[in-house]
Amino acid sequence: MQRLFNCCFELEFYLKIAISCTIVQKVFYFLFNNIKLNFITQVVLYWLIGSISFYVIGIFIEKFIKSNDVLRDKLTIRVKKVKKQEFPTFTIKGIITGEIKAFISTLIILYLAPEVHRGNSLLLNLGWFLMRIVAADFCFYVVHRLFHTKPFLKIHLKHHEFQDTSSFVAGHKSLLEYIVVTITDVLPIFIFGYDITQLCAWTLIGNIYNLEGHSSLSIFFIPSDFHDLHHTGFNRNYGIQGFWDRVFKTINPITKKPGIMFPMSLIESKINSHFDDSRSTVSVNK
Repeated sequence: MQRLFNCCFELEFYLKIAISCTIVQKVFYFLFNNIKLNFITQVVLYWLIGSISFYVIGIFIEKFIKSNDVLRDKLTIRVKKVKKQEFPTFTIKGIITGEIKAFISTLIILYLAPEVHRGNSLLLNLGWFLMRIVAADFCFYVVHRLFHTKPFLKIHLKHHEFQDTSSFVAGHKSLLEYIVVTITDVLPIFIFGYDITQLCAWTLIGNIYNLEGHSSLSIFFIPSDFHDLHHTGFNRNYGIQGFWDRVFKTINPITKKPGIMFPMSLIESKINSHFDDSRSTVSVNK
């Protein structure tokens, strides 16, 4: 029974990403379908959506949600307490450097990846995004696990300077790790090809779950303290979410967040509670 719950729990995450991306893709398709987007326009569009959404979503989580005591306490999933660490202040130099890296990466990705016009088919896009998140999760798992081996650990240490994670820790990487992770993230694009509306949707939703995953909160996409445990424990839990860690037996026991946004956790908690009550009743009757 527990294995079934865990499988459905991870599938819920994948489906939530795929469905959200599909909905957002439809918006981008509506906006850009009748506009001729040349290569440079696509590069600028992809870069702007990724960069602007990263800062806007991160600031919203840190300055609005986490600064509200009621919201923070309601949404937090952290169990293991750690010493609070302030995230470094953004500097103009740091922002410019980061955006130059992002723009160059975007330019290279769109230059090398095959462009495929998939139109606005609901099922086709849903299937593409579902394959995309499963494949991206696997690629990230492999590379992230390698980063935690001795030959490659130095590349990854900058990202682990923070245990008390801020959303913006998601982008706190060494240059070499940034390059490797970018290649890892876009590898499925080279396999499946890309449609610019799909890429825009993917980078927007990807920023949301990545920033949420580093915030120690469980808002909409992140259903447990899976990645938070990776930062506090510095080992195991190498994937985006726990599917591949369960497959390869590298998962730390996680605390799931039940609630209306996470129906599988809610169903599991209610069933477990029912069984616990039943056992208690039987024990008392004996």
